[in-house]
Amino acid sequence: MCAAGVACMVAYRIEHANLMNQQQFLNDIEVNAFVEWLAGFADRLLVDLNINRSARVPTAVVRHVQGFDSLTDTYVWRANWEDDDGTQVDSLCWDSTAQSLARLGKKLRTALESQSADAVMTACEAIFRWGGERNSGRGARPFLNVKHANGQLVDYLVAAREAFSLKRGRLDQLHVIELVNSMLTKIYALASGDGLPIYDSRVAAAIASLVEVYRIETHRDWQQVPGKLLFPTMAAESRRMLIGLHPDALISTGTVMRYQDADMSARWASAKLRLGWIIEDVLRRAPNLLSSQPHSRHHAFEASLFMIGYDVRCLTPNL
Repeated sequence: MCAAGVACMVAYRIEHANLMNQQQFLNDIEVNAFVEWLAGFADRLLVDLNINRSARVPTAVVRHVQGFDSLTDTYVWRANWEDDDGTQVDSLCWDSTAQSLARLGKKLRTALESQSADAVMTACEAIFRWGGERNSGRGARPFLNVKHANGQLVDYLVAAREAFSLKRGRLDQLHVIELVNSMLTKIYALASGDGLPIYDSRVAAAIASLVEVYRIETHRDWQQVPGKLLFPTMAAESRRMLIGLHPDALISTGTVMRYQDADMSARWASAKLRLGWIIEDVLRRAPNLLSSQPHSRHHAFEASLFMIGYDVRCLTPNL
């Protein structure tokens, strides 16, 4: 199929998946079946972690665990940021990371409520530092700097928060989201305060791989992954792509999105909101899941996906 044909097919699938709110999405037959499966599977999921040491992972993680609750115990991401009083906030494990994220989220939401663009930009800069911003001259920072300079920063992020609301958001309202990337996905999530996930390359790879495990375990006779369950990945490494999970994975149109794609932000925003809806419904159906840890269950679920997404080959025991 030519490139134009692929683009049209992706656009068609997105268009016909977009005209719905949370309840309409969750009522979809395929979505409902996947959520029901995941609510029961999350405790019996087998994960063989083999994560190399890096700047963010000071000690290699080589562990075999079962279930999302055990995954949060393995969480690691070394990060820091500076609070307004000059205090450095360090985090590494899930407990310290969850506390750090709670502070960052409160800082951003308080700034938005105050309508202070300077305070909002300061909060965003703290999130950039926590998130490991690689190039301050590209991506999220210049985008938000322009909004700040034009007096649009607060209004834009408030509108984005409303569009991404798990309760009120609609897939056909996401046109207000002008840009999504690895830093802005963090900004939008922390601005929300309702459990909206940080949909990054690791989380994307993990949820896409779980849909593939579901397809295999339940013998779904799909020719393409249903659009509502299509979670595009953006990493170039095979360890964060479906083909890295197993060579016969179902690779659907739109499985991968690239930064140069014209519809990247629209697809990223859709995946982010759809994943938030799925997480919320899984937690509703499995009330004991991740209930023993004291932090947001939504973000603990996301943290479990984050650990899976370091290398999706960790899920091969489930195939």
